[in-house]
Amino acid sequence: MMLRKHGAILLALWVGLYAYACNPNESETYTAALGGKADQAGLPSEGMNWAQIEKRCQKPAADEPIIYSDDFQWGISAEAMAQSFEKIYYADKRLSGRAYYDEETRQYLLPSDDSQGGPVVLSPRLIENVRRHIEKALLRGYADYVFFPDMGHSHLFIPEDRWEEEYKSTPVSKMSSMYSRLFDDPELLVLYHTAEQLQMLDEDSELLNDRHLRWRFFTRNVVGDNAYLARIDLLHEPTHSSNTSRKLAGHQYHGSGFGISANKDGCFPYVVGEFTYWFDISLSDPPPSEVGVDF
Repeated sequence: MMLRKHGAILLALWVGLYAYACNPNESETYTAALGGKADQAGLPSEGMNWAQIEKRCQKPAADEPIIYSDDFQWGISAEAMAQSFEKIYYADKRLSGRAYYDEETRQYLLPSDDSQGGPVVLSPRLIENVRRHIEKALLRGYADYVFFPDMGHSHLFIPEDRWEEEYKSTPVSKMSSMYSRLFDDPELLVLYHTAEQLQMLDEDSELLNDRHLRWRFFTRNVVGDNAYLARIDLLHEPTHSSNTSRKLAGHQYHGSGFGISANKDGCFPYVVGEFTYWFDISLSDPPPSEVGVDF
């Protein structure tokens, strides 16, 4: 059954555009929505069922099917994106190098190369804040789906003084430690470039005459906090043809963030209306396959 777009009809902003979305029609309810005002007190939520998440988030088997980059296509329509999301969400494929719960250390770990220091500790702080970013982005129509073609990859912003003092001099051999600390840093900001593969421009790089696509174009630079504030903001880059922003005053841009992708068997929850979806987190982008798209 087709998954329909998330969210609700939003009021037009300065661009005079809107986004629309519908609640999904198929899922199960497991945890409570985070909810609340636009900006929350900087505290963890009671809506995270960590015991349940630990059970779901097992270490992947060596032969676990993975998502490939050529499972997706660039320049797709909104309708094609909806169909692609449904296939990916209900498929057995998951992100390569996805996070898992390590029972021995009682931590969530992200696989990383031994030359960089081994696994990265994925802080519950980041997990919960990413959930809030997803839920709010879907609610406001800044994203429609949680996978690579839409809201599926991220970059990092770190205050410049903190970058200089804490992170800049990190050697390659200790990059894993740097990421572990970054992901637990309340001053970290996460930048998502949404509508990544959505066709919004014509052959002359002009915006298509579609109100939903124009809304998605102007709202595609989403910045979320890591301080339990449930806050997301937008950036705009008028000099870039695709409105792709990489600048934030007073902050160092770090291009290598993490990826997220929703899947029925995923580790972590996000709630849309009365429905709970699940997603995975990985440090790795989907790799190319040797045989091409297999959907």
